[in-house]
Amino acid sequence: MRLRALIAALLATLCVLAGAAGSGVAPQARPAFTVAWSAELGDLGIDGAHLSVPVATIGGRSLLALPSMRASAIQLHDAATGAVVRAFPFARPYEHTGFVGELLAVRTREGLRERITVHDPVTGRTTWSRLLPYADVATRSYLSRSVITPTGIAWAANDGLHGLDPASGRDAWTVPWPGECRDRQLFASELAVIAAHCEDGTLTLHGVDMRAGRLIWTHRVRGSRENLADAKISTTRLIVAREPGNVTVLDAYGRRVARSRITYPDVTSPTAVGDAGLTLLIRSVGGVREMTATRPRDGRVIWHASLRPRTTPGTPEGYAGDADTLTAGHAMGSMATELAPLMMEVISLRDGTRDVLPLPVGGRAGMVVAGTSRDVLVYERHPGGDRVTAYTFHDGPGASSPLAVPPDRWPDACALLDPAALPGYVPVPATVEHLRVRWPKPNVCEFVPSDDAGALVRVAVTWVAATDADAARLARTTLAADAGALRLGEGAYLRSDVGNDDRRTFAWVTGGRVLAEVQATGDSALTRRAALAVAARLRGP
Repeated sequence: MRLRALIAALLATLCVLAGAAGSGVAPQARPAFTVAWSAELGDLGIDGAHLSVPVATIGGRSLLALPSMRASAIQLHDAATGAVVRAFPFARPYEHTGFVGELLAVRTREGLRERITVHDPVTGRTTWSRLLPYADVATRSYLSRSVITPTGIAWAANDGLHGLDPASGRDAWTVPWPGECRDRQLFASELAVIAAHCEDGTLTLHGVDMRAGRLIWTHRVRGSRENLADAKISTTRLIVAREPGNVTVLDAYGRRVARSRITYPDVTSPTAVGDAGLTLLIRSVGGVREMTATRPRDGRVIWHASLRPRTTPGTPEGYAGDADTLTAGHAMGSMATELAPLMMEVISLRDGTRDVLPLPVGGRAGMVVAGTSRDVLVYERHPGGDRVTAYTFHDGPGASSPLAVPPDRWPDACALLDPAALPGYVPVPATVEHLRVRWPKPNVCEFVPSDDAGALVRVAVTWVAATDADAARLARTTLAADAGALRLGEGAYLRSDVGNDDRRTFAWVTGGRVLAEVQATGDSALTRRAALAVAARLRGP
């Protein structure tokens, strides 16, 4: 039996070797995003800039809530498939949604007052709706005066924070305003957090138990009039408190889970994401982004990594990004680059492995709004209306690339502009590194007038898509994100952006699978002429 097993194993090995020799070794899978589903929202307008997408498990099913302008409803979607399972009518201006236990709460505005409406996703009924009293209470006027958390709802009154019974909407408790600092704001973690800003620049955080209606912790954050203390809530409901020279991360119950120093220049905003097993703290130390994953129960460091941005602070790639959304065991976030698509950074919480990958949506047209256990959710501008698209990250052992096609398949930027379109101009080729990728041929070309009397013309290749469909989607969303763009001709558009001289001299061009940017410094007419010439060259004969 042993001899037969050895012979069988040998034959199997020979078959594998023969197959590899005959067909070539199959390439290893590379990390990539795929579209899981996409939901139409209609035109959100300015509301899209602060879109909230709450996610909760109800009856063993993961659900998320999205507004639909076409249906004038808040729609509940199955988080795995995107299918609509419930719809609840709502009135604009819509402001915020959140799950409270297994109920869905919606906040809208009616003049200066706020209305809270609670729906039951299981029965499909509206449980209650209440227009909250307006109180001239000392909270920041440009922020909401109510707070919706997974454990309760509360609103600000003159005498303190009033808790509402999520089942009925009736007042359930009152917590008097703590301390003497009257410049307050409300945060929604797992609990409600009252942030009291003091005149001396310090900040005091107070955690409120939403079920019992009492203060359960207090944390003071140092500050000064020159360097104000501040705080924010991360997407995983951790509290990130920043004071001069340090950042501290607290959980919803006021327990410290991480702390680190921070120093200028800033190349990232301090943030933290985490689950029960790991907390990832991201912060800036001396112009370097530092990332440390620790185990909350004992503070043990699991891994640490540093990243220095490619360019100096203040430039597009001088900001390292935040990666502040947790999805499928990875911290994810968009990155600012000079490339056309929305670029996503993916960091493994387990070992710090980092990938930067493109999504087929314009960099100005997409914004990460939430994450589920499987997908990252991106709000996108499209010509026919806004959408939220769920992208699934697929890890793999192969080397990742931030480009859709290798750089040697990108066109020479100097070849995109016919010399006859700019008589007397001399092309000066250049290569600009993006995301630590080097190009073997010029991806930028500056056309210089021979007499120094004309404007400098710059042509930069900003993307080459892998498919015609990706190129078309990228162009459509780029256009949708700029309502004031002017169509110059087929494939050529003048941006609404203006330079220091208040002139529109920025254009972008698409043709085939290529996107490029064109600018004639200080000369709008020359920008138009050069952009049309590049578009004609990309279209071909």
